[in-house]
Amino acid sequence: MTGSQPGHRILSRSIACFAFAGLLGTLPVEAQQKSKLPEAPGRATTEKLCGSCHGTNIFLNRRESREGWSGIVEDMIQRGAKGDDDQWGEVVDYLSQHLSKSTPVARVNVNTADEKDLAAGLGIPDAQGAAIVKYRTEKGKFKTVEDLLKVPGLKAATIEARKSSIDF
Repeated sequence: MTGSQPGHRILSRSIACFAFAGLLGTLPVEAQQKSKLPEAPGRATTEKLCGSCHGTNIFLNRRESREGWSGIVEDMIQRGAKGDDDQWGEVVDYLSQHLSKSTPVARVNVNTADEKDLAAGLGIPDAQGAAIVKYRTEKGKFKTVEDLLKVPGLKAATIEARKSSIDF
């Protein structure tokens, strides 16, 4: 099979999408999930180009410099992501302005968020978001990170890394 055959291109694109999701430290989310990216010029292009393989909420807790976002975009282009130079430039501009190392991380309230928002906000699988909601329903509201760590299946390292974005 050569690289020009349709089945190979589809497989290569699928692999690229999953690799990008892995690069960002989470599993792909459904593209139809409502975007929580900041409303600003460049959002629509970012949603169009990046959302064709994975949901754009995957970016919410990622913070990179312009060079970091440029490198990630270049990697995706090399893996087969489609768009012209102007569009990719717009994506890098948008991400580096709104999701840079100097912009605050999106916050999530573990006592009010639903399982999808918990998963996106904490960078955890949906099943762990559901476990948080179940535990909260059964045991009551969380008061501390230590309370949250009592939820079966949560990885302490993941929660500790995100504790600055957790509200109670």
